[in-house]
Amino acid sequence: MKKILLATALSFCAACAALAQEASAQASALVRAVPAQQRVLTRTATGFGAVAFAPGGVVDGNFAKAGRVVRVAVAAGQRVRRGDVLIEIAADPSASLAYAQARDAARYARQEMARMRSLFARQLATRAQLDAAQRVLADAEHALAAQRAMGAQIGRDRLVAPFDGTVVSVAAVPGDRFAAGANLVQVARADRLRAMLGIEPADRAGLRRGLPVALVSVSDPQSTGTGTVAWVGGGIDPQTGLIPVAVRVEAGTLLAGARVRGDIAVARRRTLAVPRQAVLRDGGQAYLFQVAGSRAHRVAVQTGIEDAGWTEVQGHLASGEPVVVLGNYELQDGMAVREESR
Repeated sequence: MKKILLATALSFCAACAALAQEASAQASALVRAVPAQQRVLTRTATGFGAVAFAPGGVVDGNFAKAGRVVRVAVAAGQRVRRGDVLIEIAADPSASLAYAQARDAARYARQEMARMRSLFARQLATRAQLDAAQRVLADAEHALAAQRAMGAQIGRDRLVAPFDGTVVSVAAVPGDRFAAGANLVQVARADRLRAMLGIEPADRAGLRRGLPVALVSVSDPQSTGTGTVAWVGGGIDPQTGLIPVAVRVEAGTLLAGARVRGDIAVARRRTLAVPRQAVLRDGGQAYLFQVAGSRAHRVAVQTGIEDAGWTEVQGHLASGEPVVVLGNYELQDGMAVREESR
């Protein structure tokens, strides 16, 4: 009888051991783990806005004399090359008259000066008379030079593009009369564009002049550009609730008027990083699981830059031990794990 009881007890112990081993195997979790890496991460501040011509790149086209518009050769939005004709004019009759009067006055003054020198040489005129004639001649020549500088001697004239660019506006039509200095056309440099972006106030930290910016059209992803921050607004725009940031566009295929997204590289550094899905949060505390000795160990971390699916982490991570990226939501500290074959 004792032998039977002993055999039964041994069988029961063996069964319990087998059940415990099976339960232990069932308690382990299947996970996928990858090593943490040293990577260069970039923190970006993203804003949206529009491309426009830079203020310093827009030039007013005008004449220093009054006149009448004969022909308008361009329209707003048209691209022009340096030297292309923009507007042709005819000189105003009053401007032509003023030039003729200045020309005749200078001719008379030169003749009078020659006569006065002859009289002075024969002692028939005084030094004061000679000096007075000299002053009259100088004034007449200055007046004539001023008329020539204004182009008053030219009956018909034309305004040409001073550089390659785009016509911003045209304020004249054939037949219009205009005053001296009146702006008839505006031309903007094709290579001087500016993007005005709006940045969330929470992303303002680190924004400063000179940071690189990647631009892309929101309606045409193939239209892109690069530039640098020209200035950062010192306050929040009351209409948009955003921080205004001006970007100097330096290269690309963007056109004035395009709506764009701008990614500003605020910070860039080499740091320890893990895939974003490895980081979990419990309230305000970030943590992850490392695998060591077939067990998951919970490690509290501080996160930093997130870039292209990777997150900067700082904490007491074991060197060389992988971090769990799949199956980590079911883990507990010290839990047995089985790594998925890759």
